[in-house]
Amino acid sequence: MNNFSKKTVNGMFLIISMALLVGSFTQKCYCTIYHCVDSLAALISGTAGFFCSWAGATWLANPLLITSWILIKRNSKLSLITSLLASLIALSFLLFTKVLDNENGDLNEIISYKLGYWLWVSSSSTMLIGNTISYFSKRTNR
Repeated sequence: MNNFSKKTVNGMFLIISMALLVGSFTQKCYCTIYHCVDSLAALISGTAGFFCSWAGATWLANPLLITSWILIKRNSKLSLITSLLASLIALSFLLFTKVLDNENGDLNEIISYKLGYWLWVSSSSTMLIGNTISYFSKRTNR
């Protein structure tokens, strides 16, 4: 892949990833037995949730994804690694059956995943796919 097409591929995957993330903020991300959570609220409260439960630690996918966006033009290998970690961490939310659901610190059962969650995962996955294509096409052209 020549340098121009690599930049085009990187830029295309970057824009799609960003659009998916922004789109996720307009949707519900998951439902507990009491209510469905807005994705933007989950993002904002995620910094506090990070310290309260293991499920909250999946919030770390966000800074890793943003790091991948920043590094895509500077360090393709590190961008690939951070997008891989972001994707794995985002998907790991599926492993948790309960999540911190209110200010009282109660953990409630997750009963469904909504479009916002899947768009969030798709954002990281899109970056991972773009980084993989870019990184390995560069390695085969050496």
